Amino acid sequence: MLELFHAAPSYYSMVARLALAEAGIATTSRLLDIHLAKQQLSDAYRALNPHMTVPTLRGPDLLLTDSSEILAFAAARAGAAWADADPTLAPAIGDAVQGHYAISIETLTFSKLLTARPWLRPLVARLLSGLSRQLEQRAAHTAVDPAALLAKAQQDRERLQTLTATPAPETLAAMRAQVRAYLQGLPPVADGAWLFGSRLSSADVVLAVLLARLTMAAELPLLDRPDLQGWWQRYQGRPAFTAADLWTRFQRRRFLEALLEARRTPILSSAA
Repeated sequence: MLELFHAAPSYYSMVARLALAEAGIATTSRLLDIHLAKQQLSDAYRALNPHMTVPTLRGPDLLLTDSSEILAFAAARAGAAWADADPTLAPAIGDAVQGHYAISIETLTFSKLLTARPWLRPLVARLLSGLSRQLEQRAAHTAVDPAALLAKAQQDRERLQTLTATPAPETLAAMRAQVRAYLQGLPPVADGAWLFGSRLSSADVVLAVLLARLTMAAELPLLDRPDLQGWWQRYQGRPAFTAADLWTRFQRRRFLEALLEARRTPILSSAA
């Protein structure tokens, strides 16, 4: 039995969910509340994933703690059904996937938020600074990998620096340029085909999640290629798109339901 530890609105959780759905890999859902209860910081979850991030995929003799690892696992399990299995296409697919992971989705999202609502900047700074201090305090009172907590605190300080060192509109402009360049660099797509021909690939999976987030952030105009616009319309009709619970808008009710489900699910005991 494979268990997927994830969060409903989490971008990289969506990558994992879509990859597993497209590969036909069944999992047991283990939702985490990463926003209010912050279950990802618990000792039990840190023992499972020292990075304190989602997603994590666990099974007999299997522990994958990053969406890119889960994506590669899904591609391997899909075998010849995915274009990744073609050695002549694999390098280009790998480049497309790496290009996607070079984009900081968090920076894009937060810079868009702070550009639209600059008055939130002090609040975001206080939240990230406070979280860093909480992590350091927890590190001083736990025997479960305190170094991981200190590393996470430093990571939050670096996130804060990224979000505040440059005016949000400038950061947003740079992120838009990066995303636009990535989309322009993808291969041309023939009518009815996927990025690398008649078979799906890992690149299609990450592109679908990226475009879902751009839609949610009202940044889909960055997608100005007609062939990719057609690709996006077709991809949204795939059964896996629905099964993976990809968000193209913020779903308040779904968000609250996921938080409640996370608290009812025995995640922490199963991660212990």
